[in-house]
Amino acid sequence: MSSCSDSDNDPEGIANTKLSGKVLGTSFTAKGGKAFMSGNNELSVNVTNIQADCTSDVLNYELKITTYVKAELGTYNNVNVVFNKKGANPLNYLQGAVEVVRLTSNEVTLKIKANSSSDNSIEGFFTVPFCE
Repeated sequence: MSSCSDSDNDPEGIANTKLSGKVLGTSFTAKGGKAFMSGNNELSVNVTNIQADCTSDVLNYELKITTYVKAELGTYNNVNVVFNKKGANPLNYLQGAVEVVRLTSNEVTLKIKANSSSDNSIEGFFTVPFCE
């Protein structure tokens, strides 16, 4: 029997490491993105593997993770986390866990955990600019 260290995991079970994993079979490490209000007090959060900010167009991201959560601090379970790759059909994973760690008028820090398969798995934290 083996054991694992919990040093990289918070009490909610989402690793305290930079958001990374695989998106439709391609290695992914978060480097940019943006968040904005999408109505009903919900945040639309888009994270990509390239440098991107409020001036970027989410439709131009080669790889991205998209999710919608309440614009409030807290942990949310059974959240839709969408794995997107340009030119491919998106994959919706409906059992994601998302924690809104920090929310200011300028930026949003999230922790995301979504493990659909070995080709679609993401975990960790990342901060994106909050755009109007």
